[in-house]
Amino acid sequence: MIHELSVSTEPHRTNPMRTYLYKLTSDRGGAPCAPEPAPGAPPLLTLAICKPAIRRTAQAGDRLFGVTSKALQKEGYPAASMIYAAEVAEAVDARDYYAAASSHRGRPDCIYLYDEPADTLTHTGATLHADPYHGPKDVGRHPLYRNGRVLLCTDFRYFGTAAVPVPLRFEALRHLAETTGEGHRVIDAKSSPALQREADLLFRTLLKRPTSHTPNDVADDSYDHRPRSR
Repeated sequence: MIHELSVSTEPHRTNPMRTYLYKLTSDRGGAPCAPEPAPGAPPLLTLAICKPAIRRTAQAGDRLFGVTSKALQKEGYPAASMIYAAEVAEAVDARDYYAAASSHRGRPDCIYLYDEPADTLTHTGATLHADPYHGPKDVGRHPLYRNGRVLLCTDFRYFGTAAVPVPLRFEALRHLAETTGEGHRVIDAKSSPALQREADLLFRTLLKRPTSHTPNDVADDSYDHRPRSR
């Protein structure tokens, strides 16, 4: 087991495996979070903040594709390229991930703390997402904390600035990577069989590459900034 306290929150699966594709507007180590593991520990990629719509619905076996946006291309990332690819191993509730005794407490994205007697989640004071504006999107509101679901991935590849361009032979998937705007796109074998075949093949191809890791320290708040007032 990767963790000690987390309890699976997976519903009974009735839909086919899905691939979630979205564009990253920032890549600083908070979302996704895949720091180099301690000696002897298995690697782990988590999605604990940002993209609440994906975190609320993705199930074990689903895949995540994070692709470059125009904002990251301005920072030197290649266009229509995969920053990371991951398969969801498990989804856990925020109360488990952010528990005081959670084995995930040292991770850069473990920025909330669960108070069991009060049944509340509070920000730890970390630099990442310190503005209270982020709380409802990261974990949701008390008492349900609907957005607090965290995705754990043990089968992943993270490439960062060395993002891998989607090969031209994957024409439909490359087009999707180029044209997807805000939000995310869902690919499955029932509604998009050709796209799903390309996604399957690309995922297997990417797994043949070595992975990189996100920073162990996330020293800024570069995710989903508060919208500018008009």
